[in-house]
Amino acid sequence: MKLIISVDAEGISGVHKLSQVLPSSRDYPMMCKLMAQDVNAAIRGAAAAGADEIIVNDCHSHGDNIAITDLDSRATLLSGFHKPLWMAEGVDKDADALMLIGYHSRKGAAGIVSHTIYYNQVWEATVNGIPFGEGDFVAHAAGYFGVPTILLTGDDQVTAYAKKHMPGIHTVCVKEMVAAGAAYLYHPEKTKEIIESAAKEAVEELGSITPLKLEGPLRLEITFSTATHAALACNVPGVNLSEERDNKVVYTGVDYLQLYQTFINALNMAGTFNEMTE
Repeated sequence: MKLIISVDAEGISGVHKLSQVLPSSRDYPMMCKLMAQDVNAAIRGAAAAGADEIIVNDCHSHGDNIAITDLDSRATLLSGFHKPLWMAEGVDKDADALMLIGYHSRKGAAGIVSHTIYYNQVWEATVNGIPFGEGDFVAHAAGYFGVPTILLTGDDQVTAYAKKHMPGIHTVCVKEMVAAGAAYLYHPEKTKEIIESAAKEAVEELGSITPLKLEGPLRLEITFSTATHAALACNVPGVNLSEERDNKVVYTGVDYLQLYQTFINALNMAGTFNEMTE
């Protein structure tokens, strides 16, 4: 049984503020240790339930947060930034299931350090008028290939959202939001036990969880923080400036994989402009 574990940072046990997930911060090394601990708990649980091939996709920032020496040896680590399917990399290669570890709410939604991919670039992204966060985009990319998303860990806000919008998914709440940068944090020694148990149960119940799929026609809308971001995104084929707002772009199609890849490319193109440094 082949399992892909997609790992982000903001929903990891012990994380409650932005500085903890920034590589330049003094808090960052501790976050990396906590990330490995959450991931290893998921690996142990999944392996106990029969997963015999486990790929850990390190997705936060440049994808180099987990040290290979900190990872359970039963897993293979996928590190680096330029991956064709980004946070969903690996789901197209005969995977049986996907887990989302350390995920968070979309930009504008309640949650600890909630954002959509880039902190100051994307205000909102919708598919057919429905706001999508990173978990939505990735889970539907997996679903495109018939792969169910079976577990998500993060704060109380994103786990509640997942239960509502991802039928059958198992979740683990590792902290409770007080504000965007404040939380009640459950001790990592406790959360790792809960994650391990939930991962085992999720793999055991794999057959009862249906992959998330979207059929066409599909409409992607991205609202950026500036009109310059939107103009740059329009260099991606099929992406056009919205008639409503100068900082909004639109893409229409019938294939979700193409939409997802367009979303990735549009954000990467827009990301060449940083209003904080220009």
